[in-house]
Amino acid sequence: MDVKYINPFLIATQKVFKTMFNIDISMTKPLLKQERTTSGDITGIMGLSGDKKGAVAVSFSKKGVFFIYNALMGDGCNELGPEVIDAIGELTNIISGQARKELERVGLNLKAAIPIVIKGDKLETSFITKLPIVSLPFSFPVGNGDKETMYVDFSFE
Repeated sequence: MDVKYINPFLIATQKVFKTMFNIDISMTKPLLKQERTTSGDITGIMGLSGDKKGAVAVSFSKKGVFFIYNALMGDGCNELGPEVIDAIGELTNIISGQARKELERVGLNLKAAIPIVIKGDKLETSFITKLPIVSLPFSFPVGNGDKETMYVDFSFE
């Protein structure tokens, strides 16, 4: 996968976390995933079409989801209710939208479907493409010196 397609997802994720949560996140080493499974406990998935077809997925651990939801809503929550699921769907939409803006700068026009959110670790997914999935792991602070990892996985051809 060409770096010109990776950088828009990197930039978008960092920009969204800085703008919405005032959090500087750092990306660790990108991975190429051969297995077609979710990377976390809660995953927002959005199909992409246009100049290319594929999907983007944003995955969190439960602890990471609760931290993000609490930062976003200013409300304590430790249960995976509909409001938390909606928040992850919206965050997936926002990250995808920012990435698509960045991709337009390299001449790639993509449209997005409505995101869906699934619960469960290592659930099988279909990214429509035959290419490997690029997984961008991001680390972010959740207080008390603890860090969580989120994953932005994408593939398009």
